[in-house]
Amino acid sequence: MTTTRGARRALVPLALAAALALTACGHNRTGDLEDKLLMDPFNDKPFKEDAVTFPAPPVDRDAVPFDVAGGRNESPLRFAIDPKSVSIGKDNVVRYTVLITSKTGARNVNYEGLRCDTAERRIYATLRNDTNQWVGNRAVDMNETANAESASLNAYKAASDWQRVGNGGPTDYASALMRSYFCDVRSVAGDGKASTLVRRLGESARYYGP
Repeated sequence: MTTTRGARRALVPLALAAALALTACGHNRTGDLEDKLLMDPFNDKPFKEDAVTFPAPPVDRDAVPFDVAGGRNESPLRFAIDPKSVSIGKDNVVRYTVLITSKTGARNVNYEGLRCDTAERRIYATLRNDTNQWVGNRAVDMNETANAESASLNAYKAASDWQRVGNGGPTDYASALMRSYFCDVRSVAGDGKASTLVRRLGESARYYGP
């Protein structure tokens, strides 16, 4: 009996030591994960993009205009979204067709995607005016030419890659879409329905006027 009790007493410190060691290991793993998330909060959430199908070309009379410069009319361009093109994928990417028109009537139409969680945007295709057909991944991004900050962030990325959205400007429509219409901090705005995003655009058009 004495021998058994002695053996049990000897096992107690060993068990405590093992428990402390396991606790320390668990803490280290948690600490490593916290450090990783602090460095890159999206590192633990791998992104898998949905397959993309181009929408029908937009009908100009149906396009919903949206404000970029907060009603200050500073932009030499006018911007609108084709409401029928707006969608929210299972990958949480907001996809839309944007119509960009200059004061002289020149027009550029893009089909794009916007990631609210990473503040990134991607141009899938540009519409050819002569054929009214989509051409995948154009080489020049009009939004970049007016935004030196995002241009520098994206300097080493291919045109077909996801691009960082800038902090705004009189022609920075991607920033306006992200901050005022399509996103709420790092999530898709509203109830996750495309119709809600279109309604937000329409409310802006009524507020700011033509």
